[in-house]
Parts: sequence; C-alpha cells; structure tokens
Amino acid sequence: MRSAKVPVLVGVVLVVALGVAHGLATDRWGPSGQLERSLATLPRVPAAFGDWTSEEIAADPEEMGRAGIKGWVYRRYQNPRTRESVSVLLVCGRGGPISVHTPDVCYAGAGYRPTSDPTPKELDLGEGGKHTFRVSRFAKPGGVSPTQLEIYLAWSRDGRTWEAPQNPRVSLARSPALYKVYVVREFLPNGRSESADTCQTFLRRAIPDLARTLPSDS
Repeated sequence: MRSAKVPVLVGVVLVVALGVAHGLATDRWGPSGQLERSLATLPRVPAAFGDWTSEEIAADPEEMGRAGIKGWVYRRYQNPRTRESVSVLLVCGRGGPISVHTPDVCYAGAGYRPTSDPTPKELDLGEGGKHTFRVSRFAKPGGVSPTQLEIYLAWSRDGRTWEAPQNPRVSLARSPALYKVYVVREFLPNGRSESADTCQTFLRRAIPDLARTLPSDS
C-alpha cells in the first residue's frame, strides 16, 4: 500500500513546485518589497547625462503590462555637440518576465531580422567596474529606409552592475526585482556611421550616474 502512494506523492510535489515557480514568474502574489523599492528609483533616472539631454518617448502601458514590466523610463538621448543620439528603454519588474523578451523576440514583431548573431561586449569603466552587454544588429527587409539598428542589452539586479549572461532565464529569473536596459542607435550600413561607438560612448557616461541613482539603498 505504501509503495502505491509514492507516485501520487511525487506528482503532488511536482504540481506544487510548478505552481510556485509559475506564481513567482508571473507575480501572482503581488510585488515584493524589493520590487517596490526598485520601482521607486525610476523617477530618479537623470534626464541628462553630461552633454546628453533627453526627450520622453511614449510607451503603450498595456503592451508593457503584457511583458511583465512594472515600471519604465523610455527616452531619446541626444548629444548636440556630436549630433549623436540613442533611444533608451529602461524597465523594471520581477526576474521571471524581465529575464526574457530579448531583442530577437521584441523586434521580430516589428518586422526586423538579425543581421548577425548577438555578441558580448565588456565595458571596463575602471573604478566604475566591469559591465557586460549583449550587442545585436537588426535590419528590416524590404523597408523603405536602409537604416539598421544596433542594440546594447543588459540586466542588473542592483542598478550598479550590468550583465548579459548566456542564459538569463536560468540565472536571473528568480530575482525579486530586475532592471533591463536597451540602448539603441540607428545607422546606415556601409557608411561612416556603421562603425561608430555611439551606444558605448553613451553607456560609459550614463552607467556611473545610474549606479548612484538606481540602487534602492542609496
């Protein structure tokens, strides 16, 4: 009799474990204190980083909600001195939904296709630490304009250090609060702008300021 109950008990444990994992991933039980504190830091994100000034970009709250995004900052930063510009989307939510939805998923819905495999890029800021980003390039086949996109993507659990693990769903999904940032620039292929380091230049200026404003214990 005892042995016959073992498969039943194993099944119950498995169902409970899957239910707990799904509940954490979908925020079924409401935001944790850490998530609330992290969300509260988003209004502190500077509207300017040195020479880079910004304007707000409208976002669809329903679309953000479907992606599990609880808060965001969406802006275009421009450097009038160098005439460079980048679009920046900084989002925050529980680790489960924020660790997924990489550019190959997000931009495919808008008709973009990758022109190369994502590559890791390390930014060494000296005393500002080392940060890793995933860099991708996309084009829209058959589009009116030949303009392409370069996207720097990374996640941060504390607002200080940015990382781009090989499998973020495994390493970051259990985080009670997680930031994700997209830094995007447009460029014309086969021209001078294709080799520009605009995203990297912006990030080198922005990361130290973000490290002072995003941490919820600051």
